[in-house]
Amino acid sequence: MLFLVVNSLFILFAVLNINDPDWFLWVPTYFLVAASTVAYQKKLINKKAVNIFMVYLFFVFTLSFFGFIEFLDKNSDTMINMKEPNREAFGALLAMGWIYWTSKRQ
Repeated sequence: MLFLVVNSLFILFAVLNINDPDWFLWVPTYFLVAASTVAYQKKLINKKAVNIFMVYLFFVFTLSFFGFIEFLDKNSDTMINMKEPNREAFGALLAMGWIYWTSKRQ
């Protein structure tokens, strides 16, 4: 049940990012999080593919956290006491944690 709920949340995150200026980065990333965990559970991809995706997510996290993606999205709104780049970095960190947890469950 948890697996379905969390993957549904990542699909929702992707849908909510469609109107973002940097949608081309976040929509595929969040959809890939849900797709890769399902594919790994069904043994359609191996651990190496999951690790490569984790490296990509770490790269996206680093770019977001240190503000290198800000030139794509000049939106400086604050929500939940976090600016846009920090929220995006937190989303990438959540994605890494979810993929790591699901890949260690088996």
